[in-house]
Amino acid sequence: MKTNIGPLKDNDTIAIIGGGPAGSFFAHFALKLAKELNKKITIYILCGKDFIQKGPVGCKMCAGVLSETLIAKMEQEGIVLPTSRIQNEIDGYFFQSQERGISLHHPLPGHKPRIITIFRGGGPRYSLSDVNISFDDFLLNHSASMGAKVLSAIVEEIELPENPQHLVNIVYREEGIRKKISVSLAVGAFGVNTSLTKRIVGKKHGYREPRSIRTCNAELPLGRSYIRERFQRTIYIFSLGIKPIKFAALIPKDDYVTVSLVGNEDITKAHLMQFIKHPRIRELLPEGWSLPENVCICFPKIPVAHAAHPYSDRFVITGDASISRTYKNGIESSFETSRLAAYAAFYHGISEKDFKEAYYTPALKLLAHDNFYGKLILNLHDYITSKKHIANTHIDYLCKHKDTWGAQRINAILWNMVTGNIGYKEIFYDAMSFRLQAVMFPHNFRSSVKMVYGYFRKLTNTNLAGTARSKETLALGPLKNQSTVVIIGGGPAGTSCGIALKHLAKEKNIDINVILYEMKDFEGGIEHNECAGVLSHPIEHIMEDTLKIPFPWYLVKRDIPGYYLHANGQTITLEGNGEISYALRRIQFDAYLLQKAKEAGVTVIKSKVTDIEIGREKIVIYSETRHTSADVVVGAFGIEEGTHKLFESGTPYKSPKYLLSILTKFHPKGKYHDLENTDGYIHAFLSSIKEIEFGAITPKADHYTINIAGAKISSKSMDNFLQQSEVMNQLPECFKDALGHFDYHRGCFPVKPAKNPFGDRYVIIGDAAGLIRPFKGKGVNAACLMGIKAAETMMNVGISKRAFHTSYFNSFYDVIKDLPYARAVRRFIIWGAYYGFLGSVIQIAKSNPELKGALFDSVSGRRTYRRILIDAFSVRLSFKIFAAIIQCFISKITKKQR
Repeated sequence: MKTNIGPLKDNDTIAIIGGGPAGSFFAHFALKLAKELNKKITIYILCGKDFIQKGPVGCKMCAGVLSETLIAKMEQEGIVLPTSRIQNEIDGYFFQSQERGISLHHPLPGHKPRIITIFRGGGPRYSLSDVNISFDDFLLNHSASMGAKVLSAIVEEIELPENPQHLVNIVYREEGIRKKISVSLAVGAFGVNTSLTKRIVGKKHGYREPRSIRTCNAELPLGRSYIRERFQRTIYIFSLGIKPIKFAALIPKDDYVTVSLVGNEDITKAHLMQFIKHPRIRELLPEGWSLPENVCICFPKIPVAHAAHPYSDRFVITGDASISRTYKNGIESSFETSRLAAYAAFYHGISEKDFKEAYYTPALKLLAHDNFYGKLILNLHDYITSKKHIANTHIDYLCKHKDTWGAQRINAILWNMVTGNIGYKEIFYDAMSFRLQAVMFPHNFRSSVKMVYGYFRKLTNTNLAGTARSKETLALGPLKNQSTVVIIGGGPAGTSCGIALKHLAKEKNIDINVILYEMKDFEGGIEHNECAGVLSHPIEHIMEDTLKIPFPWYLVKRDIPGYYLHANGQTITLEGNGEISYALRRIQFDAYLLQKAKEAGVTVIKSKVTDIEIGREKIVIYSETRHTSADVVVGAFGIEEGTHKLFESGTPYKSPKYLLSILTKFHPKGKYHDLENTDGYIHAFLSSIKEIEFGAITPKADHYTINIAGAKISSKSMDNFLQQSEVMNQLPECFKDALGHFDYHRGCFPVKPAKNPFGDRYVIIGDAAGLIRPFKGKGVNAACLMGIKAAETMMNVGISKRAFHTSYFNSFYDVIKDLPYARAVRRFIIWGAYYGFLGSVIQIAKSNPELKGALFDSVSGRRTYRRILIDAFSVRLSFKIFAAIIQCFISKITKKQR
């Protein structure tokens, strides 16, 4: 049973991860309570954003509307927003359905609502204003004025203690320097638009992030005078029947109008363009106005459900990453969850049990339970607005019977829905009241009759025009002369694709434009690639025979003839009958391929891609330096880069599931500096440390590359791995003196294919496609082959979804077919290392050539898992392994009894 930690004590320290409203509100309540209880509490706010900056870099990507209930709560706490941070004051709303519109007013006659629009950051990306208008910056400064210490830092690890009496360790990077602090309580206030929920918190302590969808916010520069004249302090709400848009809003600010789109599924830029072109929207925009090329657009995620278990001993999550009101009042939800969490920490305790009882359960009652009614009322609203006759009937009733009880009740329901002034439960019961239904019954009945009549009339006049739709994709044939291909990513996959495209075009005697975007400086040698840097056969043949470029032998630091496999105190030497792998610096190899791509005629642009627009007739790529129109786009980015989010928001693509990896380098000094005298074998470890699935030591010319991998690894995992005796025994004596001074680099690699890695005019290759054999090497080989096959498909088959499926994706069917066998082997190894029976398996392999060969193939990636299991299987061997496992467990039980 866990020990009770009790409430926060005098001289305790709190670290708040995230400087948005949830973090600032928690700091406010915590410092207020500390003062009331006469406790000295130190609070650090670790914030990786500079909210003064313009565009997404300084923004929390929010529509930016403060409800009057939130403003009242803030002012009651002494948080008064200065006029310099206010963009506009809202007097009312206008609701527009597909054919009718109606102005909404506050339910209390004569009451002037206090609704404010703000910018969360420093304003839109291309704004010329030099005034600090950031709402989040104001809240952060308020917390600092109360005594919180704000650090401009990026959190890398949260190490929660196994013993609740121990402190929480937080690893962060400040001004490029890696630091660590120990605190009594860690508060997660990082929202859902971050990788922290997956990469740092993980699932070890039961946390499950809330289900979310992508929305769209765009800032339209319409000018102050036009906005004041046309919008007149009114927010326009739309339900126009554009699928999958659930509802939309035009929110007037100072010089900009914010477009906010929320849907039943992820919103893309195509949906934004469709919305702006709608006649009802064109009526509100200046005549002849079009969306500028340089417009600030983002696709943030919002939660549509609540998180599970957002608390643990000495750790609690508030805001969007915990519990929030569905579709409404996210900032106010952060206010409430932060208040509850702070009161729980000071008055009840900071244990898992305390946070559950005093924070999570009340938050569920306040917000999550109300969301149940929210789903009901929003589904009812979607149904009514999707049926023109019913929606028109309700709006006509409001217009013709303004002063009646029924019209006032419907106005109140709509007003409270758009403002969030009252809970969904109360709105639902107001909408379902018997009196209102009785008043509206004759009107609803007439509209239903009209709707049924219209349906049957449309049914009798159907035609077969829709059958021509499939012809559109058939027109997306092979690339032609002067076609343009854009490749995003300059690693092995992207460069191989570019080189192959140029060679194939030359063979066909046509000229195509291949443009490659890469933001890293490979040639400068200052970038890192979180890869062990081992290339294996047949990479030399792929490059020389297929890509027609020489293999860079001069980059090879040394040959790798085999492996030492370590598990549970046993070691076995694995050799591949002459098959050699090659150790090199990946950054140099990537620079070599990029140079060969340039020599082949590929145009390389050193810039970061900021957005993509995939249309039926062309692709538009936006970057920090220029924009490019193309016929097809190739995504050759890694999983770590944020580019995958652009594809996820603009296409059905979903990035693959992955394992985390951590890599470091050890450069021996003195007499150990030269590694030429070592045998060059890679030491592979199946570690007994629970979260580490495997580790490796790879010798290079003058240093060792050390890496580990696992779903939940952290810097602490690497620390523990390096201190294991079986690891230290493989390294020079001077290694012990270097412990604690290593620089770690994080990465990841796919273990499962991506969803929808291709479509009309786009294809994903490399790690981002996930079409590699998981838990093995040969990632570079697979990347090159994917790039080559994608190029062959575009040149010979076409650029449609069907072409990529039949020619590109199906070429890697053997990888997909091998996945169940890979998962089985992975489970066996994880359990074997943890429970200690892999040592017995290695003992058997020393005298069994078939099993030894299977181990080599598993480590080197020479053959598929399916073929390995089939070739190594025999009844006699299976019986030996089973008997060894049973004996291992019996031995463990006997030792425990002693």
